[in-house]
Amino acid sequence: MGVRRRTREYALQMLFAMDITEYLPDDVFAGFQAIQDLNRDAFYNARRMVDGIYGNLEEIDALLAKYAKNWKIPRMAVVDRNLLRLSIYELRHMPDFPFQVVLNEALEISKEFSDMDSFQFINGILDTACRDLRPTEAGGRPQKKKAQKTPLEGADAPEKPESLATVE
Repeated sequence: MGVRRRTREYALQMLFAMDITEYLPDDVFAGFQAIQDLNRDAFYNARRMVDGIYGNLEEIDALLAKYAKNWKIPRMAVVDRNLLRLSIYELRHMPDFPFQVVLNEALEISKEFSDMDSFQFINGILDTACRDLRPTEAGGRPQKKKAQKTPLEGADAPEKPESLATVE
């Protein structure tokens, strides 16, 4: 597993710990540093991300509330809420990370740390976030085309052969 993926996982775990215990970042960082098998590069990168999220939490939660229509942040699953905070922070404050990478990593991490229902929930919210925060990236993604229906009018319209006619 790469350092960036491990960074995101550590950051999610730290945010989760802060959310359920109400500890400050430094308290959580101290607990993480005590882990012997910790990837040090990922830890320091995660610490910077968590500091950024913590410092911008009001802004991030306001954006999350905007994108998660009909959802109150406290009612979201703790893992999902913090994974969304992490991803919105990356979209807003880390433009070097392409949207598709942020989205794919969030979805893969949700498979590992959350339940399968979270996949669509997270995907929908991050897609909406990207359209707002990174419109050029959102515009570059292919849109689903809607089938156009053109009514056939008048005597010039070809008749359906009997074998293709539908029973009404």
